[in-house]
Order: sequence, then structure tokens, then C-alpha cells
Amino acid sequence: MAKKRLLCMILCALMTAGTLLSCSETETPANTDAASGADTTVTEAGDAAAEEAVQEEETERPLAEATLTIKDFGGRDYRMISTNQDSRHVDILAEEMTGATLNDLVYGRNTKVSELYNVKMTAEQTDYGSINNMVKADATAGDMSYELYLTNYTAHPMGTGGYLFNFYDLPGVDLKQQWWDQDEVADMTVAGNLFLAIGDISPTELLTSECMLFNKNLFDDNGMTYPYEDALAGKWTFDKYQVLADGKTTDLNGDGEIKVEDDLFSLTCWSDYPAALLYGAGGDFSHADETGAIVLDLDQEKAVNIYNKIYTALRGTNANYEVEQHERSFKVFEEGRAYFCGITFQKIETFLREMEYDFGVLPNPKYDENQERYSTCVSGAGSMVVVPKSCTDPEYVGTMLEAMAAISYDMITPDLIDVLASTKNVRDPESSEIVQMIIRSRNFDTARMHDISVDGYVETLLRANSTDVASHFAKNEKVWQKTLQKLNENYAKNNENP
Repeated sequence: MAKKRLLCMILCALMTAGTLLSCSETETPANTDAASGADTTVTEAGDAAAEEAVQEEETERPLAEATLTIKDFGGRDYRMISTNQDSRHVDILAEEMTGATLNDLVYGRNTKVSELYNVKMTAEQTDYGSINNMVKADATAGDMSYELYLTNYTAHPMGTGGYLFNFYDLPGVDLKQQWWDQDEVADMTVAGNLFLAIGDISPTELLTSECMLFNKNLFDDNGMTYPYEDALAGKWTFDKYQVLADGKTTDLNGDGEIKVEDDLFSLTCWSDYPAALLYGAGGDFSHADETGAIVLDLDQEKAVNIYNKIYTALRGTNANYEVEQHERSFKVFEEGRAYFCGITFQKIETFLREMEYDFGVLPNPKYDENQERYSTCVSGAGSMVVVPKSCTDPEYVGTMLEAMAAISYDMITPDLIDVLASTKNVRDPESSEIVQMIIRSRNFDTARMHDISVDGYVETLLRANSTDVASHFAKNEKVWQKTLQKLNENYAKNNENP
């Protein structure tokens, strides 16, 4: 039973949101990641089988609500504020049911939480810079303007500066639970501190995941097999991509030149997408050592090898590597003039909503088949929760954050994954599974998330059409190490003066 207009249409609905509501409370328990994508297939039998598999999975998993300690807060205010960047305010704002998918999911969660805990929920939005300034001012003044602040990675300096509460010290928050992103917790814990948290509390954060799209119509026209089998088997690699992309850039109008406005391309992407390819190929550059300090992993041979793969994928196939007009990089794909496209889920709604051609979703390729798992680069601008050091009631704030995250895990994430996996042109079970693989294998390189941009060498060299990785590392390594040393010192000072 094919769904004619999948990924763009529903992602479009996903991003359209309203403002927020409240209610009252009782005591309850129940669901984990029942998530699954109601797999849409071209046959009734396929639909039935997929639905049965989803139901089986759901019956095996308890509800996250069962882990919560329900409290009656007597109608107390629960004030929330989030960034309005790229419509991410939809994480908390939902004033009424509107029929817009994410709005209605958030409305249901907010209603449930307000009833369970007997709180009155209110929500606002502003830019992340204003939220960061507000948190800093609150921490300095010993005040707290809101109970929930959703900002982004730019808040990190406030953590080492002593303005943020350590999530490990926040009562009621269980960071080992799946509704807190376990990769982010592991990657962003430094010297025993986690100052920013990510999880199901922010459904739009899933949409910042990077992926690769392919044009099904072009594949069909050229008798090419969709790469699903390799992708699902963990064998979607740069070499497999290269076989499909080689020779595909074509001078359609025969004028002897390849022009972005006129011709057909192997791949099209914006200038920051190669960083997603880097992390997809296992290009992490840092880890926390046994003391909890951040250490750079400057394996230059590995950096060179991955870069050569990326360089061949883009420059070697004469791809449209766009550095001038952001929207144009996606317009080429929307017009059916590229076999592949590098993009985030969020940008699919923004730039491909009118696309008439069918497309499929793939993870970004592995370096080779020996790579253990796919690795999804996540935009640092995705929503993150912070708590001012001045938090006046840590128990209330922690209890409510855990409730918001757990109930989101129960009531939003399963349907959000279903929505992502069954949007406009993703009308087969393979694509459905792949979407889930992508959003469950996200990567948070510690150095990158602290603005130590070792990964920036890829974009810098590609723009210069250069392959001289060694010179770039030699020129920048001292700066990276000095920045890192300062960062570790700040974490240490913060621990000395908690």
C-alpha cells in the first residue's frame, strides 16, 4: 500500500507548531522505545507483516513512565523556554491540537506530564543567544527565570565558566536511561561533568541528523539497483558509493561545460556536508582519558585516508560541492539533477518540500566494511538542555526534566520515528529501517562540540581543492592543543570550586 507523498510532506507537518498548554496529575507508569517505523510497502501483505513486527516489539518493551516517581506539585508553574532556531521551538510549544504531527505529539506529552505531576505549563521562545545570556544572568543573580531552558552547543563555555549545573548532581535525572542520548552522555562527560544534555525531551534534535539521499527515478532510468541491501547489511561504504557515482556528472546541454544551473551531478551538497562524511567514516578526533580530561586523537594517517575518500567522492566525480548558495545545493536535487544529496532531515522539509521525484534515504557511508557501525553526524545547533548553577529547586527541576524526557520517549519518539520513516518518498521497509538506524547512531565528537574544530580541515582543503592534509595539521596542531589545554584547565578549576 504505497504512500504517495512520504518524507517531505510529513516532515513539513513535523515542523509546523503552535505554543503550549497545561493540566493536572495522578500516578502512573509505563513505555520505552517502542519506536519503529510503521513500514510502508507496496503490498497489503507487506503492510500487515510490518505492523505485526512493530506490535511484537512494542509488547516486549515496558513504558518509561514506569520508572518515574510521580509527585503532586499542587498546580505549581512549570516555565519553559526554547530556541526558535529552525523551528525547534516545537519541542515544547503546543497550545492545542492542530493536526500538525509534531505539534499534536508535543501537545499530548505536555498534557500527560501536567496531569501526572499537577503542574501548570507555560512556554516561550527566543534566539539561543538570548537564552544563553539569560542563563548566565540567572546564575550570577542566584535566580531562575525558567525550569526548562533549551539552547544549543554554544552554551558550553558557560559550563566551564561555572554558570551551569552538573547533570550528574541533579536529583531525579537518571542519565543511564535511554531517553537521555547515551552517545552524547558518554562523549560529552568531561572530568565528571555534563553541563548540556540531549535526549527525547527534544524531538527536533533527531531532525538535525545528517544523511544521504538518492534519486530513485535516476536509478530506475539507468537500471541501477537501490543500495538498500548493502546499507542494511552494514556494507554501505565509500567504495560502494564510488562505484555508483563514478561517471554520473553529465553535460546535459552539450555546451562543453559543467554548470550548476544546467547539468546533472553525481552528488550535490552544501559546504559543511563533508564533515558529516568525515564522522560517518569514523573520523572522531578526541576522547576522555582515565582522568576524565579531553585528549585529542590526531591520527594523521587516518585523517589523510578518510580525506582522500571524501575528496574522490566529491572532486573525483565532479560533484556539485556548493560553497556559494546554500539553497542552490538542494535545488539541484529537487530538480532531479543529482543522483545523491547530502542533507539533514530538517533540511528535507525546508528545501525539498516541492520535489516531485522519488528519493530514498541512506546512512552516510562507512570508511570500509571493517568499521563497526554507521556514525551519524549531528549538527551542534541541535536543542540541548541546560540548568543554571543557581537552580533554586534542583529536585523539582530534575524530577520534571526526567518526566518530560521519559514521557517523550513513550509518547513522541515512537511516532516521530514512524513519521520520519514513512514520509514523502520513503515508501518501502528498507528506507524505514535505515531512517531508524541513522537516528540511533548519532555521534558527538567531544572536541568538535567544544569548538576545537579539528574536523574543519576537510572543508578548508576541499574549498582550496587541496589534498595537503599534513601541512594543515602542522599549521594548526599547536592551536588545537593550546585550546584543549585551556579547556581542561577550566574544567579542573570548575571542579575545585563547585
